[in-house]
Amino acid sequence: MLALISSGCSGGRSDAGGPTSSVKRSTTSTSITVESPPATTSTTASTPTSAASTADEVLTAYLAFWDLYIELGSTPPPFDPGKATSRLGVLTTGPERAQLFDFLQKNAATGLVLRGDIVHSPSVASNDGSVAVVEDCMDDRIGVFRVADNSRVDTDDPARRLYTVAVRKVGDSWKVENVATRPEPCSV
Repeated sequence: MLALISSGCSGGRSDAGGPTSSVKRSTTSTSITVESPPATTSTTASTPTSAASTADEVLTAYLAFWDLYIELGSTPPPFDPGKATSRLGVLTTGPERAQLFDFLQKNAATGLVLRGDIVHSPSVASNDGSVAVVEDCMDDRIGVFRVADNSRVDTDDPARRLYTVAVRKVGDSWKVENVATRPEPCSV
């Protein structure tokens, strides 16, 4: 997921349909691993909207987004637009919803699926109550494969990349609105 929006797909998803920034190894796992849990401060039960509680809500929505990305991306054709729209509506909004839908639909139409996992190290960089920014020096171990012959179509890239993700409060839920990454490697 490279540079704000690459090739019309958020997060640097390539024209081949996969992430252009980041595959470390291919696996058939679709799990997401959080490398180090976010730091929390002590809170009392009477302050459910405290900063720590809000950060936890943002990070939970952020990680659920990536879980959904892998789940939907690893589903072989045929593409079910109604189901995809419904599922994406729970965790995405704005440009990210439209771009991710297009990405998934294009991959299904060309017989591509995602395989692999992601190792996260996220933190909430800012939060104004309506938009939070999550930064994550992510180890994206996802590969893009052809369903027909199981051949890989993207290039393995073992470097971690810094992902900056805008997560917007919509009603009572936090939803991913935009995914950006930088081309240079980062370290945890």
